Amino acid sequence: MTQPISTPKVVLSMCVSLNGFIAREDGQEDWLPSSGWDEFLIDAKAFGNIVMGRETYELVTELYSDFNFDNVDTKHKVVVSRNAEFVAPDPYSVVSSPKEALTFLREHGIENVLLIGGGKLNAEFLRLDMVDEIWLTIVPHILGKGRPVIGNSELDLPLTLMQCDQLSGGRFRAKYRMNRKINESSP
Repeated sequence: MTQPISTPKVVLSMCVSLNGFIAREDGQEDWLPSSGWDEFLIDAKAFGNIVMGRETYELVTELYSDFNFDNVDTKHKVVVSRNAEFVAPDPYSVVSSPKEALTFLREHGIENVLLIGGGKLNAEFLRLDMVDEIWLTIVPHILGKGRPVIGNSELDLPLTLMQCDQLSGGRFRAKYRMNRKINESSP
């Protein structure tokens, strides 16, 4: 009897302003310290993958032509896009949904997925109950306007703090576990 293939664990990891923005309205991330990028590179290599939305891919590639996701040392770079015309260069893989992203990565032996957004994709993964943990690196900066870590949604999800670490520059990283209701009829 073959064992069922398990769904990968999904960790949503983002750097956010104190008031919950991941970028300015125009996508600029000039307020983020370079040490945050260095930490992201370590995580991406450890996970062996990154999953991002098309808008995030295009915006970061446009704004940072010399240093962007192309420079990330990870085996799988997955872009989620509903736009059937969208094509990304090798080594990126393009899929059409969060479910397809997880299926693709599971088929390639990935057990832990690093979801790096943006806000719309983060909200979709959360809406579909596909996120296991949320890691937020809080940067001591307030943006008057910006792109939220979780796009417009009606989500109402309780979390449990697992760990909180102080980082350089007054930043801290909080790791949360999603609280899922346990089916009382299950063993």
